[in-house]
Amino acid sequence: MGFDYDKKLKITGKSLDDCKDKLFRTFGKDFRIVDKQIVQKSGFLGMGKKDLTEVTYVTFHPNAYSPDSKSYDDDAEAQRLAKNREGILQNQSAVLMTTQISQINQQVSSKLDALTKEMNSKLQAIAVGSQEKHESIKKISELLDQNEFTYSFINMIEDKIRDTFSIKDLEDFNLVERRVVDWIGETIVVEKEAVHRPPHVYIIVGPTGVGKTTTLVKLAAMSYKAFVEENHERKPAFCFITTDSMKVGAKEQLERWGDVLSYSVLKAEKTEDLKKLYDGNSASMDAIFIDTSGFSPNDAEHLAKIKMLLDVPGMNPDVYLAITASTKARDLLNIMQNYEPFGYKSVIVTKCDESGQIGNVISVLSERHKTVSYFTHGQMASRDITRANVVDFLKRLEGFKIDRVHVEDKFGE
Repeated sequence: MGFDYDKKLKITGKSLDDCKDKLFRTFGKDFRIVDKQIVQKSGFLGMGKKDLTEVTYVTFHPNAYSPDSKSYDDDAEAQRLAKNREGILQNQSAVLMTTQISQINQQVSSKLDALTKEMNSKLQAIAVGSQEKHESIKKISELLDQNEFTYSFINMIEDKIRDTFSIKDLEDFNLVERRVVDWIGETIVVEKEAVHRPPHVYIIVGPTGVGKTTTLVKLAAMSYKAFVEENHERKPAFCFITTDSMKVGAKEQLERWGDVLSYSVLKAEKTEDLKKLYDGNSASMDAIFIDTSGFSPNDAEHLAKIKMLLDVPGMNPDVYLAITASTKARDLLNIMQNYEPFGYKSVIVTKCDESGQIGNVISVLSERHKTVSYFTHGQMASRDITRANVVDFLKRLEGFKIDRVHVEDKFGE
């Protein structure tokens, strides 16, 4: 029994001690190093070279003879060791394979770390470079900001410009500007008029001060004119119902307009009142116009009460949210969100004559995916309301050159 010098094996490591550690973990003390040398190995995928220590060794074998091998007096112990050596020899290939896989994994991990660092460096350089906007993009962004478009809307337009235009095309600002105006127009959705069986019930909701009562009268006056034209001079049967118990003189204000337009004005303070008025007039009315109280959009308690008051079975109203053109985009978002429980059909933009910018309204309508139905401006109830249209929105953009013929062809009704 002794070391099998006829069967020499090799193993590599970072150093001689590294090789000894590997052999000791596998064979204990039952190995002997017979030679060593420094060898060069190629890195992963052939990249780079490094020095490794390669040792030649032999292992203990029960049938091998060696002059300096140890003898064993205890036969049982010798047999036990012989079995252990046989198992070690059988698993030797697997051990070597595991060692090689471990080395490859270390090399792969090292390469991946290097590639990750390189990629992060390049991405950082790209990010820094992207901060330098093309002059045409800068100019468009300034125009959008001037018109009070929201930050998210401006970013959306900038991204579309980058995705659409080459560097060469960006030099043609007129081309870029014209396309941006088209994109703005494409975000605006005008609510289509629908045919209703009488009575057509209109309800306007919204915060205090947006002009709900005046807008309701304007809507009634416009509806009156359209009805007469469509029905060959037959006058419609309309009535007002006010549920506004907060504003002083709300009913009296409607009554003045009712006298001018020959409409009756009724008042409801509870759901039961509104139901009785609706049931009592629905058979004889072509349209019913319902006014509501105005509260802060953050006054959840009062908004819930108005919602409950308007909840009349079978009424099926068209509910419009009134907002003023001059309201900041952030406040518009809050208003639209808090009035969602009313299920409003569309938006009426009021007091358009009091604001020079319209980007705030366009941005929020786009973000909330809402349609727009009417503009109001001025105090003349008989004429200061118009059906919303995309062309009017675009004409109100400040600083943009609007190709009137082009936008009329593209967005005109």
